[in-house]
Amino acid sequence: MIDVERARQQGISRRIQLQAERVAKQFPILLKKRNLKPAIAGFALTRISGLSILAVRLNMPELRESNPYTRDELLSDFSMSLGGLPIYISKSQSLRYVILLSPLPKLPRKVVLPGDIPAGKVALGLNFSYRPILKSWKNMHHIAVLGNTGSGKSVFLRSLVHQAIRNDMKLLLADIDQVTFSMWEDHPNLFAPIANTPADALELIQKALGECDQRANLYLSTPGHPENLAEYNRFAIKRGEKPLPRMLVVLDEASAVLSVMGGGKGVLGQALATLGWRGRKFGIHFVFGAQEFTKDLVGAVREQVGLAVSFRVRSEAMAKRMGCAGASRIPEGRPGLAITDRFGPLQTYFVEKSTLLSRGRVIPSLSALERNLFRRALAEGGKLPASKVQEWAGMSAW
Repeated sequence: MIDVERARQQGISRRIQLQAERVAKQFPILLKKRNLKPAIAGFALTRISGLSILAVRLNMPELRESNPYTRDELLSDFSMSLGGLPIYISKSQSLRYVILLSPLPKLPRKVVLPGDIPAGKVALGLNFSYRPILKSWKNMHHIAVLGNTGSGKSVFLRSLVHQAIRNDMKLLLADIDQVTFSMWEDHPNLFAPIANTPADALELIQKALGECDQRANLYLSTPGHPENLAEYNRFAIKRGEKPLPRMLVVLDEASAVLSVMGGGKGVLGQALATLGWRGRKFGIHFVFGAQEFTKDLVGAVREQVGLAVSFRVRSEAMAKRMGCAGASRIPEGRPGLAITDRFGPLQTYFVEKSTLLSRGRVIPSLSALERNLFRRALAEGGKLPASKVQEWAGMSAW
């Protein structure tokens, strides 16, 4: 079942080999228990970037459809059945489950958000192989963010808002403690004032749903029958009309707000769930952050979340429920380090407050390298061609 000789040549310990064999024996049983055909084409135990990984490859021709095999709740369920081992989906060649057998990897303690993120993209952080995780806003799922005080949750939320502003997106922000988003209080990108009470937060979500209704009517009246924001904007530009901006809705301390408003089945929970299934087609993305989520609190909202990011939390059971096993073991001295249910461990990007906004003004922040490049360019005629960037800084022309 497991190629022991190949594993030995890669330096994989006998303990990890035995663990891989146990997981490989369990996997067909796990699939059968969930009424899924155990169409397993093979197992591969390997090392990537110093991590021992077991890949479970499925036999695609035997599957009627792949969707039942890739549901987020299924991965979370598998992880719990395997003692909390992180498990992810890979679709690079064929459909595979990727199970991390090694301890959580070491990542840089601090990674500053790059200043050259391409338009239309959002940067989340570095994964365990030091690869930047960069996603397109148009394909970005709704996000749940968990984390204790001081774990890096608020910095991550600010990073998302900061990048949304870079892309000229509209903002709907709820900040009950009035400490996370206060620097954007008067920002022109705000679609409505920052919500500071549970009632205001509900009104905020209702405004987002109202925008869904308005955009639905615009889609309906547009030739070509657009099904998403990108399609609508292409038609709008052709007709000389102004394209619709994307919108980011962020609800911080969501568990406290939901508790006051009746939990997942209350009016706010139902409004969030509705925004979840309606929002993306209209270019409206929501993020909700909290220190903890219970099953009752999350309710139907969890089904609409496509990415869970968990910083250090107290409850491992909660981390597993969100598909982020191991988040309770993140050390206190590692703010910004998170476990995700899609990308594994992630060192999220850090944003200096000096690069954010103060009283509605953008505060410029240049690195020493950037300042040197501009000084030299000004001294030599005020131009900075790509060839000079390569010559002076050793950077690529791109």
